[in-house]
Amino acid sequence: MMKKYPLAVFCFALLLIFFSGCRAPLTEEAPVQKRADSKNGITIKTEKVEYPTSVKKIIVKIQNDSPKEFSTGIHVFLEKKVKDTWYKVPMKDESFTELGFMHPPNKSSTLVLNVNDLKYKLTPGEYRATIGELAAPFEVVE
Repeated sequence: MMKKYPLAVFCFALLLIFFSGCRAPLTEEAPVQKRADSKNGITIKTEKVEYPTSVKKIIVKIQNDSPKEFSTGIHVFLEKKVKDTWYKVPMKDESFTELGFMHPPNKSSTLVLNVNDLKYKLTPGEYRATIGELAAPFEVVE
């Protein structure tokens, strides 16, 4: 009976490591490494410059100072910087039906990234929320 106890502890330790939030490293480089936060009168930024690792939603503000409507999808995507390279943060859904969303001229609006839609646990570091060609940088902290 004593021989079974060390094996049970070893198995329990392995399960604990497995369920402790181990995540795969980011592997897919972002297709565009340099993105501006504004272009042609459109500016995006996150509601906060820092978010805790426990954040549930990241709000992206879109300011349209152009005379035209600005069209986007309804999704915000996320990228993380690792050693000077931006990587795509994977989403739980692999494909999206991209509905259009219009941002009126000379108005501000918001889009929301639900962190539960990510297939990745946020860890401290430098991130950017992306909408089309634009990116809104922010930090995730403990």
